[in-house]
Amino acid sequence: MAAVFRRFRLECSDAITREWLLAEAFDSGAEGAEETEFDGRFRADIYASSDAVEAVRETLIRCGAEGAWVGSIETAPEVDWSEAWKEGLEAVEISPRLLVRPPFVLVPERPHQRQIVIDPGQAFGTGGHASTRLCLEWLDLLLLDPAESRLRAGVLDVGTGSGVLALAAVVLGAERALGFDLDPVAVRAAQQAAEVNEMGARVQFFTGPVEAISPQVEPVPLVVANLLKREVLPLAVEIGALVAADGRLVLAGLLEEDMGEVLEAFGEEGFVEIGRRQRADGLGVWVGACLARG
Repeated sequence: MAAVFRRFRLECSDAITREWLLAEAFDSGAEGAEETEFDGRFRADIYASSDAVEAVRETLIRCGAEGAWVGSIETAPEVDWSEAWKEGLEAVEISPRLLVRPPFVLVPERPHQRQIVIDPGQAFGTGGHASTRLCLEWLDLLLLDPAESRLRAGVLDVGTGSGVLALAAVVLGAERALGFDLDPVAVRAAQQAAEVNEMGARVQFFTGPVEAISPQVEPVPLVVANLLKREVLPLAVEIGALVAADGRLVLAGLLEEDMGEVLEAFGEEGFVEIGRRQRADGLGVWVGACLARG
C-alpha cells in the first residue's frame, strides 16, 4: 500500500535559518519540502509519512530557532512522489571538462568532457546549489592549472555530502581523494556514487568528525569545505591544520555577509584569501573563496 503523507508549514525570518531547519527535518525523517517566500518571511511546507511527521515537527520545535514558527499538521494532497521529486533537476555543466547529472537526465557526451552521475537522494550536493557549483568551479580551475600541479597529489573533502566534490577532483586529475561526513547516510550515498562512476579505487569515504582524521592524515595539498558559517567556524583550527604548507583551502557554503568573520577566523590560522568566485540566488550572494597560507 502506498505511504500516506502529511505536511506542516515552517516559517522563518531569514533564509539561512530555514536551510538549517530543513536539514534537521530531513535528518529526522522528512521526505520532501516546498520552499517559498512571502511578505519577507521564508516558508517551507514539509512533507513526511504519517508515522514520522510528528517526530519531524517535534524536532523543529525543540530546535527553538529565533524567529521560526512551526504550524500544525495537515493531510497532504495526493502526489506521485516517485516522479514529483525529479522535477527541476537538470544536468549542471561546470566547464568544457566537467558535467554533473542525475541518472535520469541523459546528456550527449562531448569530447574531453567527463560526466559524473549523482543520484539526488538524501545526501546534499548534486552540483546545482550555488555553493556546490562554486566548489566545482574552483576544483576545475586549480587542478587544471599547470602552476598548481602539486595540488593533484591529494584532495580532502570536508563534509562530503553526496561525494560529488571528491569524485570531481579525481575526474579533474587528482591522484586520490578522501571525503568524510558526520552523516552515515551521506557517506553510504557517496560510496555508491564512487562505484557508479567507477572511481572506487581512487576515492575513499568515512563517517566521522574532523578530529578523527587529523592524527591519521598528513597535511593535504588541496582541502575543500562546503559548509555553512555556523559549521565551519568551530572547525577553523582543525581544518587549517589539514592544509599543506604550500596547499590551498577552498571554502564555500558562505553568504557574502559571512566572509568577514570567516576570513578573520582562518586568518588567525595563517590563511589569506587569494581568490573569490560568487553566485547569486534567492537567498543572497554565495561566495567560494580560495585561501593560502600568508
